[in-house]
Amino acid sequence: MESKRKDRSVSLEEAHKRSEQHEEKLKQPKLDIVFASELPDEYTPPDELIEGILIAGDASVVYGDSNTGKTYLVIDMAAAIDRGIDWFGRKTEPGLVLYLAAESPSSVQRRLQAYQKHHNVKLDNFIIVRNPIDLYNSDDDANAIIELVAEVESITGKKVRLIVGDTLARLTAGANESSGQDMGIVIKHIDYIRAKCNAHFMLVHHSGKNAAAGQRGWSGVRGAIDTEIEVTDTAGGRCAEITKQRDLDTKGERIGFRLEPVIMGKSKWGKDVTSCIVVSADAPAKKTTKRLGEVEGKVMEYIFTLKKAGTNYVKKIDIVAHFEGRHMKGAVYTAIKKLVETGSLTFSNGFISSLE
Repeated sequence: MESKRKDRSVSLEEAHKRSEQHEEKLKQPKLDIVFASELPDEYTPPDELIEGILIAGDASVVYGDSNTGKTYLVIDMAAAIDRGIDWFGRKTEPGLVLYLAAESPSSVQRRLQAYQKHHNVKLDNFIIVRNPIDLYNSDDDANAIIELVAEVESITGKKVRLIVGDTLARLTAGANESSGQDMGIVIKHIDYIRAKCNAHFMLVHHSGKNAAAGQRGWSGVRGAIDTEIEVTDTAGGRCAEITKQRDLDTKGERIGFRLEPVIMGKSKWGKDVTSCIVVSADAPAKKTTKRLGEVEGKVMEYIFTLKKAGTNYVKKIDIVAHFEGRHMKGAVYTAIKKLVETGSLTFSNGFISSLE
């Protein structure tokens, strides 16, 4: 009986101790906070990876239509970090580059071969991952990337500065690009990777069906990243424009470039086989078209989809019904009104149509 009482006494002491430890934990804030008055007087500027363009540890998106040259531009940018050389007159922080070539590993390899041949260099710090990558369905590939970064840093003694995901669509198989729920999971994985690796994560992405609406899919992706660069190819030339910049003052800057062919060999038919490298050029004149809001962009994409399917005219009420559950009726009606006022759409005899 006495033994049981002793055991019970010990158990109560342990419970009391655990209770005190729990109370102590509750007293400690779970969130990382600092009072503004405690901040140092000395200002620490952002740690720039590419002067005026990318910040170490941040996230960015380079997007544009197909065949605008965005992948060539990203490879050229990454190669400059590999070599520690200036990129379009801007200084770079040298380091390792991890390129997730999920869309087309062979294409990335050929473009890197062209870069090395043209510049007569070997990119010793440029690592190409040729596997499919999934940042949506599980944590596995995110953890695999983190493990790979740790391994190559240990082997080389160098720091991975840049991780490139090419493209967002190929990193998110099965996800709905327009769904905040789906893309929120992807952003969480990207944030996790860059936090664990202390590396900048750059996504290569596509424009929507209506280029004026910006990058394709959920608008929250744009809100989550720090730098956005739009790549365009017009009659005036190719251009990379910084369309979002969270902590630097370079928003609106435009970088002109052109693609120069490099002969790499002969095909089995005896013809020259070429790839391209990026060369600096004057930026084309900027168009004055106004960027569309999220709902306006979605309406235009829907109109273009209908037109492609052979439907040139649609009633306002049918457009509103299409977005039911995704956007408020008033927001859709307002978007239609603005698009008509700016001349993007026409309204005649009760029907909406596109001018294009």
